Amino acid sequence: MTRPVATVPGRFRANAARCRRLAVGLAMAALIALPGASRAQSGTGGADAFMAKLGDQVVQLIGNQQTPVAERKQKFATLMNESFDVDGISRFVLGRYYRTASDSERQQFEQVFDKYMIDVYWGHFNQYTGQRFVVTKKTPQGADTTLVYSQIIQPGGRQPVNIVWRVVDHGGKYQISDVSIEGVSELVSYRDEFSSAISQNGGSVSALINQLKQKDQQLGG
Repeated sequence: MTRPVATVPGRFRANAARCRRLAVGLAMAALIALPGASRAQSGTGGADAFMAKLGDQVVQLIGNQQTPVAERKQKFATLMNESFDVDGISRFVLGRYYRTASDSERQQFEQVFDKYMIDVYWGHFNQYTGQRFVVTKKTPQGADTTLVYSQIIQPGGRQPVNIVWRVVDHGGKYQISDVSIEGVSELVSYRDEFSSAISQNGGSVSALINQLKQKDQQLGG
């Protein structure tokens, strides 16, 4: 008998999860407003300078309205894949199921998850309404990892949103390996939710892949 496909708990219905995704999307969009003073804090190199450069690239994508949307989205996808450790993130969020998944399932999951995240964050650009992104400090963590602390300064005197970017130096190439919103790790949230979904489907990673495909289609992916 075919096992019914369970929904992903929390991921697609919890307000808290949606707010975290929106915060990351707004942070990416708000990078375009990174003020000169904050850029000066970044210096000429390092993980925080990498974040500032990422902001420069994002502003070009958003500001170039003459370029067709599909082309800009493709460039955004390339930027995301260069800036985020997609392989490492995919391994982490699958958790213990990465070991039991087939090579085909691992490859399919990475592709689908990557595409889903690109569509989520691309959609958030439309919700950018003048927030400012400010890098506040950086803290080395180990030999190759730096935590870059930042805030989204919101209009109307609302409380700023605190975001910490975990940036890893892969032999001179910086990549984001995690994002924490108000102390909540995106990777841990995804891992917990995906593990629950896989468990509800008898340990089937393919069931999670199909769910992500369906949600991505709903996003217009």
